[in-house]
Amino acid sequence: MLLGEQLMKIQRGLLIALLAISYSSVVLAVGETSVKKGRYEVLYSVFNTTFLEPETAKAIGVKRAKNLALINISLREYLADGTSIPVGAKQINATWFNLLHKNKMAFKEVKEPDAIYYLAKFKISNDNEKIIIEAYVTPEGSNDPIKVKFQHHFYLN
Repeated sequence: MLLGEQLMKIQRGLLIALLAISYSSVVLAVGETSVKKGRYEVLYSVFNTTFLEPETAKAIGVKRAKNLALINISLREYLADGTSIPVGAKQINATWFNLLHKNKMAFKEVKEPDAIYYLAKFKISNDNEKIIIEAYVTPEGSNDPIKVKFQHHFYLN
């Protein structure tokens, strides 16, 4: 009986360790929200437009709806002294697709005193829908596009 209890403790410890490793792997995969290439970094996020405050949605000209999502892309240029500054995009070619459709995205540039970002809307057809987004972002001052590709599950909320 004593040996059986020790084996159960070891198995429990291994299970906890495996769960911790699995969880950290998932967090790393889900948490990636940028791609760095050379001195440029593309930062991106996607979310349902219902997450926007009504005033914010109105200010950027976006309708809040449970079946509408938004992608936000911004760029940073890293300088020799280690600091970074916002930089505009010369060009963004992007598509989103699900199991049935593939569509191009049309981005709107938004300039603020300390930021430049690009917004594009796309529709969500189903609850728990997996959308794949692929974008090629060319920073101003560069001719080399940066590829961004990721997938996200959207829920109609």
